[in-house]
Amino acid sequence: MKLPSLKHRKPIVYIPMGIYLFLIVFIIFESSLASGISGVQSNIFAKISAWFINGVTDPVTPAVVNPTKVSNVNDTSYLGKNEDQVSKIAIGTTTLVSISYEYPSKGDNDVYNKEYSLEYPQGERNDYTVSLSSRSNKNTYTVDMRITSQGMNSNLYQINVGIADVKYEYKFHIVPLEVPTSYETKIDKNTLKIGETVKVDTKLIDPNRQDPYLRRYLDEGLIQRSSSNPSVATIDKYGVIHGVSNGTATITFGKYNFDISVSNESIVKPATNSLSLTVDHTSKTSPSLLDYDYVFETGENSNDYCALVYANFSDNSLEDQSISWEVDDNQKVKLAPFKYDNNGYPVYKDDLNRPCVRVSGYRQKGNVTLKAVSNNDNSIYQTLVLNVDEALPTLMTLNITGNQSISVNEQKVITPTYNPKNVNNRRIHVDVSDEKLVSIKNNDSTSVTLTGIKVGNVHVKVTSLANTLLKQEFDFSFTAKDKINEENYENFHQFVRKGIGHFSLFLVTAIFGTLFFYTYNDDKKKTWIYLLVSLGIGIFVAGLSELIQFFIPTRSGLLSDVGIDSLGYLIGELVTFGVIMLIVFIKQKRKKKIESNQP
Repeated sequence: MKLPSLKHRKPIVYIPMGIYLFLIVFIIFESSLASGISGVQSNIFAKISAWFINGVTDPVTPAVVNPTKVSNVNDTSYLGKNEDQVSKIAIGTTTLVSISYEYPSKGDNDVYNKEYSLEYPQGERNDYTVSLSSRSNKNTYTVDMRITSQGMNSNLYQINVGIADVKYEYKFHIVPLEVPTSYETKIDKNTLKIGETVKVDTKLIDPNRQDPYLRRYLDEGLIQRSSSNPSVATIDKYGVIHGVSNGTATITFGKYNFDISVSNESIVKPATNSLSLTVDHTSKTSPSLLDYDYVFETGENSNDYCALVYANFSDNSLEDQSISWEVDDNQKVKLAPFKYDNNGYPVYKDDLNRPCVRVSGYRQKGNVTLKAVSNNDNSIYQTLVLNVDEALPTLMTLNITGNQSISVNEQKVITPTYNPKNVNNRRIHVDVSDEKLVSIKNNDSTSVTLTGIKVGNVHVKVTSLANTLLKQEFDFSFTAKDKINEENYENFHQFVRKGIGHFSLFLVTAIFGTLFFYTYNDDKKKTWIYLLVSLGIGIFVAGLSELIQFFIPTRSGLLSDVGIDSLGYLIGELVTFGVIMLIVFIKQKRKKKIESNQP
């Protein structure tokens, strides 16, 4: 078949020919682009399409980014690790373990997966408590885990902390308190009268303290003490040095020695004396359940977290009115001084020089006996039974404010924070006005999840279980999700990329190809031949475009795409030719009608 020349053709031939050739070149060019560029093009078109489908609402299409590894672990257990590199945590102390997770970079609309999980695969769970907090810095997310030890019933303990599929196993032993080595001591005087006393004051030096919210206490009872000459001076279990008789003696208190001189003078002791204990009613009448390691925030009143107990002698003429304090269960109560002096040493007297001690609740609830003993005469003492109970919240703040509007099937987590900070019962109860519209998960816990079931409005009431007077109310609106949303956007994107991108592009190419070959052909009886040539070119371009992608990094050709492209070209060609034939038929019918009307 001899092809007709393009010379001296009407302009109608050149217009579809130019567009037809441009589209073919564009298809070949687009198939040679890297996947990222090609994906951006289709993604932009998909977002524009979704924007119109959703009623001029931009779809939310975030990608969830998971961490890639644990990048750093910081362990403050000041007893260090054993030969197996397992941390040793002293009973009655709090250890901070900070676990940092590293994330890859994310896009502006992407979100980091920060949901962490805890597992307790080994050890007696009741021997310790765990509190968690978190912080982030750019691509690093850190979980701070505070482990408070209060029992020793297992040989080994383990906690697994995970974010997404990245887990960290933390193993530790709970061990008895060791004899403190990092401490300093002082005494106010080295010369005593017979019967006079002076207390060895100690302060803990904690070089491993890396977290300002941890405070480790010093158990002075573990420190060995002795006298080189007990007939001259002695030291008791409270760390109080007693002058016995004239002479000199060396008092040993742990790694420190004190040279003591006792004169011939004696202090005057009343014939009888007794002690009475009172609780300062301006502070709490009983200690609140408090993690003793908690350091009060700036502006907080320490009296809100303790009972202030005073000792009073019946005979105020007693020359030595110093007091030593002890409790029968140091897992329920810890004793602290009224204040610390400028050098960091404890002061067990108030500003009016009255003997007193701060009593703070510790690890366990229940009754505890406080004992005050006269330093001058250990036979003079008094006891007081205190009840360690939970501190009630006075203020509850939720992580959400105002009325909320979320889509059906989306979740909203409600978590509270309280004042004072030492509230132990942090659980909340959530009531809703219509349970048919919303489901409640983990109710009566510290983290309650609401999930929308149907479209509608719900009134929500949140109540503290520790103090039912604390309540907050607000409204939730559950709306229908966008037709194109974060759940189906990727499928829609693929439909746009394949169904619209591939199919439509070849359909449009076929339209201009059919127009070109029809106008180019002079012999209309051979039209079917030109149509077959056009279809063959379309199938060839479809196959060539997919073949090229085999040589482009991160892209791959698909036989299914060849089929989609070819189908688009075939339908475009048939529809275009059908329209052309319809136009020709209408013109011929109109021409015959005109001719039949002529005389």
